[in-house]
Amino acid sequence: MKSPEHHRRYYDEFQGIFIHAGSFGYNTHYNEQNVLSMHALIGAYNEVGAEWVGELLQVLEENCRYTCDYINKYFDGVEVTMPDGTYMIFLDCSKYCARTGKTLDEVIKAGWDVGVGWQDGRRFHGPCHIRMNLASPYSRIQEACDRLHKYVFND
Repeated sequence: MKSPEHHRRYYDEFQGIFIHAGSFGYNTHYNEQNVLSMHALIGAYNEVGAEWVGELLQVLEENCRYTCDYINKYFDGVEVTMPDGTYMIFLDCSKYCARTGKTLDEVIKAGWDVGVGWQDGRRFHGPCHIRMNLASPYSRIQEACDRLHKYVFND
């Protein structure tokens, strides 16, 4: 930044974006950097990290493609689309819950009960959604999909 005043004005404007957006801002950890994320960012944007980033992006895209295809094929009433620029997907369970009479809380708990960690999507503006992180080894993604098919979305 050019000067302390310039920095302060930029910081205020940047924070204002998140405050205005409502769900993100001072009350969450999403806008904070930690030591691990700082070194990962530095590593990813240097020459040595470029190869790693390329390989990582391929793995993440494969995970996302596999999971979205699997869900669309086997989970009746659950809708999902390929994410853009992230490894997080949102499962829209509206039709599934309406068809089965299950609540979103029951579906979320059923996933956790069989070892699939996922998040309530309501916090992220999805009224009947589940947020799922696909930044894991491919074999774990396959295992999670199989468990969800066998034990959660088996109606």
